[in-house]
Amino acid sequence: MSKRGRFLLIVLSLCLSLISTGCGLQDLLGKKNKSSSTSNGGGESKTVIAVSLNEEDPNKLLIVKGIEDMAKKEKVDIKYMEKSEKEKDSPLKGAKLLIYQGGDESLLKSAEADEIPILALGQMPSGIKLEGIITSDQGKAGEIMAQTIVSKVAEGQIVILQGDSSESGSQELIAGNKAVFSKYPKLTTHTIVSAPGSEATARLGLAEFLAKNPDKVQGVLAHTEKLAAQASGVLKQAQLDKKIILVGGQASVSSLERMSTGAQVGDVDTSPYLQGVNAYQWAQKIIKKQSLDVNNTVTSERGEIPAKIIQVKAVTPDNIAVIQKSYTLTMKSAEQDKKEKEEKKKKDQKGDQAEGKDKEQGGSKKEEGQADDKKTQGGDKQESPLPAGVEKVTERIKTETTREYLDAQGKVIGTEKTVNEQVKTVPPEMLKQQQTEKAKDEKSEGGQEEKKENKE
Repeated sequence: MSKRGRFLLIVLSLCLSLISTGCGLQDLLGKKNKSSSTSNGGGESKTVIAVSLNEEDPNKLLIVKGIEDMAKKEKVDIKYMEKSEKEKDSPLKGAKLLIYQGGDESLLKSAEADEIPILALGQMPSGIKLEGIITSDQGKAGEIMAQTIVSKVAEGQIVILQGDSSESGSQELIAGNKAVFSKYPKLTTHTIVSAPGSEATARLGLAEFLAKNPDKVQGVLAHTEKLAAQASGVLKQAQLDKKIILVGGQASVSSLERMSTGAQVGDVDTSPYLQGVNAYQWAQKIIKKQSLDVNNTVTSERGEIPAKIIQVKAVTPDNIAVIQKSYTLTMKSAEQDKKEKEEKKKKDQKGDQAEGKDKEQGGSKKEEGQADDKKTQGGDKQESPLPAGVEKVTERIKTETTREYLDAQGKVIGTEKTVNEQVKTVPPEMLKQQQTEKAKDEKSEGGQEEKKENKE
């Protein structure tokens, strides 16, 4: 067979192979182009992690700070789920994982439907498949609260203000409280349960119990910061804040301030910043399918859940100064980060609006310019007529320039404004020429009118 014949046979075989496999040459080229664009980095996009936090958590910003500080080191976008957020598409679109502490519970079902892994933070939602949970040691926190009480009193009544009794963390706090109190038979406890958002009910219940049991209540345990704030108000109003011990179970900037003034005796540091850090780290490991640094497990309706338990510690008069300083500085830093993020968002939005406006103005100016060109070509003059008696013409030009100084991250660290104003005099030759042209135009118009009258 000749060389030409062999070549035609090879081409024919290749075509038959493409047809039989359902592939075309364009498909092969398309796949090649697609893979090359990804490898070049053009198709690379940041990993998106969705985060839904409890809006009522007094330490929400500290958790956010922990997450954000870790995310800054990597190409990761953190998308916070807000209750007011309304999107045409799913709010979880593009997310690789959902960190869920609270908020819109429908997000949990949406994540399950879209096969997005869910990492619980603080509380374990029921009926949901979880990849893991990050939480503070709630049982230990309950023990610390009770130990603070028994270090001050050994008999009498103790009122426990419990949060949502259906939450696993709340149950662990109660178990920790009672594990300690059970060793003191002369101490009796009375529990007031309040559902989320009904802390005012707990306030009323505490006030009524104090009124019915005068001089019997020795201490109050408040599981959350909101409940501790309510209890503090009741004790002050009844003038019992110096007689009855108040102990909180969720240290925050507000509760630490009460401790520093003597309105509260003890608290529990649950390390919210570390909760955020660990939540981010686990989220990344789950996304990358890496092994988790599990130090415990939590039993759920669907079996054992891998858990990372964050250690807690007692806040006492001995360490209050150090812990309060840490919380305050971290909170200020978190608030500053939030402010800068909001300002950047507004600046970007203004930039987009200005760009759109410039495009509209550019198109308008282009149309105006084209119209002017047509008028000029048609012989129409657009010069403004000079008023009678003009001997001198000046032009005043004022410009304002704003200069911004930015650091490496694009943050504005300084601004400078300069104003330049110039006054120019129109040259006498140009003024004389305009006056001469105006006179010629008037004379020409007058001559035409005279000819018209003579014809008539």
